[in-house]
Amino acid sequence: MTFKSLIGSLTLASILVGGTSFAADSYEPVPPHENEPKPDGESKLERVPLSSVLRDAKPEDLEKEPEEGFLPDLPIEVDGETYSAKELQEKDIHLSHYALDDRAAERGVVLGFRKTEEFKKYLEETQQFPSEEKPKGLQTAACNPYSYFFEHAGYWGNYFAVYPGYGYSYVGGYWNDRISSLWSTQCGRWTVVTEHSNYNGHTLWISRSWALPNLSNWGWYTGWWPFRRWHSWNDRISSVVVYW
Repeated sequence: MTFKSLIGSLTLASILVGGTSFAADSYEPVPPHENEPKPDGESKLERVPLSSVLRDAKPEDLEKEPEEGFLPDLPIEVDGETYSAKELQEKDIHLSHYALDDRAAERGVVLGFRKTEEFKKYLEETQQFPSEEKPKGLQTAACNPYSYFFEHAGYWGNYFAVYPGYGYSYVGGYWNDRISSLWSTQCGRWTVVTEHSNYNGHTLWISRSWALPNLSNWGWYTGWWPFRRWHSWNDRISSVVVYW
């Protein structure tokens, strides 16, 4: 049994017995589905160079309606040390990139990187570096290459899909600050969401075949004086991109 299958079984068992866990609430394997891919209906898909998302995010707080006291569920691993969201805030550790891959999921953490160069080194060392182009010889008949973005938590409501190698620099007036759950690509490598349009601000990277049922459980730390607080990713995404 693969780790993703194990997590799926544990999630189901938790639901059946009425229990919960941070991992079960925050991420799970992409569920079986027959959703047809469709565009967001407003914006134009574009090729997105890696340089658009592999850049440092500056400490800032531009959110107009902060949820005071919000703290994400999962601990954050930075440079081999694990912090709760509150500890990271108290130590004022500002991160540019947050990532969930198989290794992080197995440990029940989010990976955090202060600088892009640190993140790029990790991607190279773990052989997970994304590509703008489909690798030669990659077969996609047995998996779904699209990433799906949903209006509501639990994969409900309207949705749109993005094929690897493409993204929306601005998801459009309807979709801006409206995404609440997502399924990452099952054939590609990474799904990336960003805080601001044009792929600016803090980034959240979701590895292949992982799903986030409720983005209210995920967040980024502003590192901005005097408002050193966390913001939830729920209804706060303006750009999305998917890579091979």
